[in-house]
Amino acid sequence: MNKKQKAGAAKPKPQENKRMPEKAGLTLPEKKRLAELKRVLAGNSKEQAKPDTAQKTITFKKMYRDGICQVADSYYTKMVEFYDINYDLLEVEDQADILEEYSKLINYFDPSIKFQLFLFNRQVSEQALAEQFDISLQGDAFDDIRDEYTQMLKHQSAKGNNGIIKSKYLIFGMESAGYREAKSKLSNIEKDVVHNLNNIGTNARGLDGKERLRILHEYFNQGTMEPFRFSFKELSESGKSVKDYIAPPGFDFRYPSRFKSGSIYGSVSYLDMIAPKFTDEMVKKLLDIDDNLTLTMHVETCVLLGRK
Repeated sequence: MNKKQKAGAAKPKPQENKRMPEKAGLTLPEKKRLAELKRVLAGNSKEQAKPDTAQKTITFKKMYRDGICQVADSYYTKMVEFYDINYDLLEVEDQADILEEYSKLINYFDPSIKFQLFLFNRQVSEQALAEQFDISLQGDAFDDIRDEYTQMLKHQSAKGNNGIIKSKYLIFGMESAGYREAKSKLSNIEKDVVHNLNNIGTNARGLDGKERLRILHEYFNQGTMEPFRFSFKELSESGKSVKDYIAPPGFDFRYPSRFKSGSIYGSVSYLDMIAPKFTDEMVKKLLDIDDNLTLTMHVETCVLLGRK
């Protein structure tokens, strides 16, 4: 018997020529499209994720010492405080001058700059109410007058406003590649805005980061009137977030027409107006309410193209 043959062994079958399946794969455009869909889905999942703390509900990213706030990845804002003027008591000619200067202020903002008026009425403690009228002494012969005037303002305030501070702010912002670019642009805009407001006849000033955080603290904690205790030095040493200093004990959005922030209930109303002009009578009546009230007016300018 041949060594290559064994008794009873089956003769091997010749191998069949089988065609191997082609390796499945995506084309380059399909791969790009898939990656794009994954990014979109990842972004949507993040947006839909519900915040589980009061701090996470407050959505801005960072507050800088100089008052620039990074609201989103590429959007930064600055804030200016201004004060009332006795417009109704002025002569018609003076009122016309003020309206002209106010028009210049509004028209100053081009479509790339978003801005809003933030009018904030809130009840504060007697100490906080008195501190807003303090006039710094200068160590000269007029300190007695300054002190007397301060006491008169505090006395009048205690009688007339039921502990309500009525503040007015203008917030503006724009898209920027980073903080340095935003600082350069927003600082120049702030100077122009303060200058235009001063031309109207009202005192105005830009707010730094601590002052903006104090306003947010008063806004989110209107039911407690607790004093704002914060410093950037303490922040760097503690490892906390600025939101830990301004957030209320909690938010509750379970109610259909109202919400709860800490121990106070609130409600939001929205009015969309498209009009060539807007009277201030409605705003004035709202601001005359001696209660906690926030009124924000988001103004968007547009470019009108002439017809050929």
